[in-house]
Amino acid sequence: MAFAMMTVLSLAFISCSSDDDDDSTSFKFGQININGKDYACYGYGMPITYISSWEDGTLSISLPLGELADAKKGEYDYDYMIGIECNGGNKPSAGTDLADYSEIDITIILNDGGSAVYESGSAVVKSIKDDDYITIEFKNFKCKTSSSQSYTFNGTVKLDYDVD
Repeated sequence: MAFAMMTVLSLAFISCSSDDDDDSTSFKFGQININGKDYACYGYGMPITYISSWEDGTLSISLPLGELADAKKGEYDYDYMIGIECNGGNKPSAGTDLADYSEIDITIILNDGGSAVYESGSAVVKSIKDDDYITIEFKNFKCKTSSSQSYTFNGTVKLDYDVD
């Protein structure tokens, strides 16, 4: 999994910005709160993003994040990444809680992050359309790294989604 994440990250840390000098944005980005701080989530409808997917019994969720203030100015910088892999469950549908999968692996590239394990809370699929999008609502979704750093996610994000 670490090799796969490194490969993906090396290919896609791309920044795009608006050529306009005003504070309007050309693309709609999502927003998620992690440990009390709001971040822009570059998911569905962005010109370049990571794809979340269902493949071979694994649900892979990618949350490419940036500073919210930058996104509001039209500067779409992918500064951080959260990866969530869920195994041991069925293909997701509306109402599926990621917490119900028997195995959840979380990779956090945010500050000093690293690998994390799920602790509590929910991440419920609100809507889904195969080969288009998945919308997930995080409610006090908590995980902890091996260095005892805790992360709590809140908010709803819409992400590009591919089914193989």
